Amino acid sequence: MITNRPVIGIDVAKDFCYYAAVSPTCTTFLKPFKALNTKQGLLFVLGQIRKVEEAFSSKPVIALESTGHYSQRIVHFFLKQGFEVYHINPLISHSIKNSVVRKVKTDQVDALELARLLFIHTFHPTTMPKEQLANLKVLTRTRGQIVQQRVEFLNKLQSTIEQIAPLFPDVLNPGSLTALTLLSKFPLPCEWTKNANQKAILDMLETLPRKGKLYAQQKYTALLSCADDAQVTGISLGAYACTIRCYVTIIQSLDLQISVIDEQIKVLSEQLPEVAILRSIPGIGDTLAPIILGEIGDIDRFMNAKQLVAFSGIDPSVKQSGNFVGTKNKLTKRGSPFLRHALYIAATTSIRKELKGSQVNSVIYEYYQRKIETKTKKQALGAVMNKLLRIIFSVLKSKQSFRLITPEQQVEMYQKSLQKVA
Repeated sequence: MITNRPVIGIDVAKDFCYYAAVSPTCTTFLKPFKALNTKQGLLFVLGQIRKVEEAFSSKPVIALESTGHYSQRIVHFFLKQGFEVYHINPLISHSIKNSVVRKVKTDQVDALELARLLFIHTFHPTTMPKEQLANLKVLTRTRGQIVQQRVEFLNKLQSTIEQIAPLFPDVLNPGSLTALTLLSKFPLPCEWTKNANQKAILDMLETLPRKGKLYAQQKYTALLSCADDAQVTGISLGAYACTIRCYVTIIQSLDLQISVIDEQIKVLSEQLPEVAILRSIPGIGDTLAPIILGEIGDIDRFMNAKQLVAFSGIDPSVKQSGNFVGTKNKLTKRGSPFLRHALYIAATTSIRKELKGSQVNSVIYEYYQRKIETKTKKQALGAVMNKLLRIIFSVLKSKQSFRLITPEQQVEMYQKSLQKVA
């Protein structure tokens, strides 16, 4: 809570912002004014802020609402200028709209109310992220978006193929290198049966999967059977050839971009020891570790594991009124969706059994089995995500790799540590 410093409230828009200055006594000092988000506009704003600083002999703090990528540039600018910046969650800032009886909602009013909000609530200032962690976050989020696009186009490709050859997905995975290469050259079933194309198709089926001639011959026979079935069950339209080639080209292009980003992530990961620490946790591999670290950022931002759990949005909501206490409470989901998704994948991996029957993470697996005795599978998986995040907090804080120990061993180690202190 700010009590002895002036505050600059900013209502952010795409091309401009409204700024308002409030004195240390929470009275309006500068009426809201508009400035463009350009070099000239931001330099003008700095001049106005200097007037506030000179008037109160104190450097103002900055308050603005988190509005996605529009506010990120503004936050970055003021952090570079050495200001203390408070990036306020919209869930909190929206609550001020009902603070008065009259229904008044303008950008000027919002700028003033954001400044006054710092005199009511206690917030943690935003810090400039380390460059390597910021780069990692941008790369992993970009990769996730491209992977999502690939999934969407792959679904479109599969639905199109099923119109002309319903059995094709049973023969080859449409998203595999072999299927994409085949469909880029011979998109229609009638082309798979031509003698002129037989050698080329057999070469693809042999060289791309690298499983030998017998495998290639079996797949080719299945492909011919699929083409024969398509004559009756499929739709014979030449336009599908163009559609399939378009989708295949897009997917191949996305695959290329994913590989480029993966290389950049790999280079960054080698410079960050925290990535190796996260990879030591069973269930978190080369793909998930950079995503988790990029979303968490500097672990020193969090005083305890509870704060990190809240940041990720996997803390349970609370419903209580009078004598009523809710027992069917969902996760808040008010944190990073990217971190939650990565934790979900890590949790589902950790509770699996490998091909040989052993558990990926025996401690997490046993923890999950205990939870499903009293909870639904969905609730138990949420508990696993929570536990994994607490493990992540512990290893990042201690800067030590994960050790697979049972809860009993952990209690024993803790008691020994207490005896040493005594």
